[in-house]
Amino acid sequence: MSYFKQFSYYFFGIIILTLPFSACKQSEKIVIPKRIKRYSVGKVIKMTNENSLKYETLSVKKVSLSLDNDGKVTSMRGSYKIRRDSIIQLYAQKLAIPVGKVEVNTDSFKVVYFLEQELLFGRNSYLTKIVDLDLDFGVLQALLSNKMFSFRQDSKDNSFKEFVCDIEDDMYKISSFRDRKLRRFNKNEDKLERYRNRLEEGHVIKQDIYIDPDSFVVKRMVFMDLNTNKNVRLDFSSYEKVMDQWFPGSIKIQIEGEKRVALSIELSKVSFNDETNFGFTVSPKYKKKLIE
Repeated sequence: MSYFKQFSYYFFGIIILTLPFSACKQSEKIVIPKRIKRYSVGKVIKMTNENSLKYETLSVKKVSLSLDNDGKVTSMRGSYKIRRDSIIQLYAQKLAIPVGKVEVNTDSFKVVYFLEQELLFGRNSYLTKIVDLDLDFGVLQALLSNKMFSFRQDSKDNSFKEFVCDIEDDMYKISSFRDRKLRRFNKNEDKLERYRNRLEEGHVIKQDIYIDPDSFVVKRMVFMDLNTNKNVRLDFSSYEKVMDQWFPGSIKIQIEGEKRVALSIELSKVSFNDETNFGFTVSPKYKKKLIE
């Protein structure tokens, strides 16, 4: 695997669980179902957006990653920072050796490899090709700041149009369409094609977003590409309050398609509105390469 592809896995993983089993006999416990008040999809979206992070700059100074790529496990450390709606910067190192850094703005990106002394740059449209999903700056920013988002970009700022709300796993589940419609698509390719044409989209992606009913933070996102059968699942946990705002300390990402990729991310040393340095210097000696 090239350095670019390997580094991209970590990058997009930040941008994407072992279950304990015991042979010991357990005493039976009575589980009382949690009572969750039913709200409309608009109400849940509104309350979740109201509880999303409010910041001008976000800094995560300690990021620990473990990547399992079809059984091959690699670890890396790093950090990232965001200037809202403007710049995302990431830094990565393996052991004590700096590997590279990334800057993404609203329309382009730059990747610097220290060992190779290379600078790669291109338009954000190239990022979509790497993971075969519609990624843009807004989606990357949402993933790194635990914000709910939709792949549907509505010109009238109604990206969650036609979404529905159910209760599942003791959480609110916001879906781009109901499971029974998915079953109809699986049985009838013509219906899927008509739905795709109506949306004027090349890909039809079913989105399920799970919201905690108490804190109204995003706990899980599941994306299913009906064209490629690729599934992406993100689980957010270990929430802690930072300056009276909830932020996840752990993210688990699973990607299933032609290959299976699992990424475990631990986040700490989080702060808001104290980052001022967004400089991105590159040695003039580095080889430059345009990625298209």
